[in-house]
Amino acid sequence: MSEVGRNAPCPCGSGLKHKRCCLHREAEAVLDALEAERVWGRMQSWALERFGDELGSALKSHMDTRGVGGEDRPANDEDLSLALCWLLIDRELAGGGTPASMYSRLPDLADAERGMASRIAASRLGLHRVSDVQPGEWIELESVFGGARVRAASPNVSRDAVRWHVLLCRVMEGGPAQSLWGAAAFYEPAEERELLAELTRIADEQGLDSLEAALLAGTGELVCFTPPSRSAAKVPYTLEGDPVEIAQASWRVRDPDAAFGALRAVGELTVDGEDDDGGSVSFEWLASRRHLLARRRALPVGAVCMESGPVRMSEAGELDADDSTSLCTFTLYADRLEAFAFSRARIESAVALIEPHLRESVTEPTLSVQSVDEARSRLNAERAVPPTHAEHAHTPAPQARGARQAEELPPASDRQMWELTYRRWLDDPNQHLDGLSPRQAAARREHRDELELQLRSIEHQSARARDDRRPGADIAWLRAELAQTDRSLAA
Repeated sequence: MSEVGRNAPCPCGSGLKHKRCCLHREAEAVLDALEAERVWGRMQSWALERFGDELGSALKSHMDTRGVGGEDRPANDEDLSLALCWLLIDRELAGGGTPASMYSRLPDLADAERGMASRIAASRLGLHRVSDVQPGEWIELESVFGGARVRAASPNVSRDAVRWHVLLCRVMEGGPAQSLWGAAAFYEPAEERELLAELTRIADEQGLDSLEAALLAGTGELVCFTPPSRSAAKVPYTLEGDPVEIAQASWRVRDPDAAFGALRAVGELTVDGEDDDGGSVSFEWLASRRHLLARRRALPVGAVCMESGPVRMSEAGELDADDSTSLCTFTLYADRLEAFAFSRARIESAVALIEPHLRESVTEPTLSVQSVDEARSRLNAERAVPPTHAEHAHTPAPQARGARQAEELPPASDRQMWELTYRRWLDDPNQHLDGLSPRQAAARREHRDELELQLRSIEHQSARARDDRRPGADIAWLRAELAQTDRSLAA
């Protein structure tokens, strides 16, 4: 965003000069934030001196209960800041009252300090989505409970927040403007479900009638809350929902020319090309991505979907891809045939696909299936052993007979890969939308909330990837596409 001159009209539309309007309020907000930090420092010192043993014990118990502070989950500055705010502002002392409220009533405080201390003591945790932000200046928040919006001055948190972050934070009233005060816990849009599930648990346990009441009553349980999905192991899965394994099959070839002809006769295979020196010929077994996605069962938390398939570059320099993915790659050499796939199910299906065509020209196959970790360890071990004998003499593979050379594509940018992913997302079957594609689900009211959440996640990732940390126009077309079916999904 370009700088607005001090004497230029204020961009808020008030008709005043910038220096007399928003610029003046921004300067006041910064001074107010600095004063809040000074008062907070004195409040901490007073509380720790008077209630140090109780607060220290409570802090240790709080961290231990949440598994924070150990090797698996070291405590960071944000954890400590959030916990300290909870201890001083929200947690009742054994004798009653909170340290912050007691400090604000000390008889020898100056009026200005008493006013600031009272504002700090009155601040309460809320759960908000970031709807807009100007780094270093302000942040616009939308309450998760009811959607009420507030713009708060924020010199610090606004520098790290982007659109659709979910924040556990405090909005402080009074002063020159509402302000975001203290530390904030950051959550991804998709983690909102887990936050609400935790609040539901608290509400059920305490017999509360709303999630907002659960937040107020269970502040201590939300502070340092870690969504279960963060600790879930990132396990790769294929498009059809099988755990990724390094699966290979190998045949000894008796008659290379006959084997080549037999593979060419398999209708499901496509000749992918020969290597530069003519030593091998590759075939791809391609299948419909969307067919695989449509029959996939729900994947566990932490699953990372992997796929591979042909990608083209258009004349305009944009990536394009049809609805296909590679199930298996076959490579024919002069003396052997090898197959590679990303799961046991794929390699077994690949063997069953070609064996009826190759019985006379190859031997029985040898199969090998390893986990990703096993394959990685084996590869590292092989790399550590220096060669001890001369390489075998090169033997050319059978002629490709019209096989095309693999096209050399220039490296794709992150932007191009993301746009390709977004285009596919619109029409891919989606397990969170009952197997419908987002374009299909846009016509169904019951899927609106889930679809909105997925759009927000995409906008959030887009904003984090941009230099100006705003979603920008690069993904606005996604909403425009879906808004043709449901106007509520428009930007």
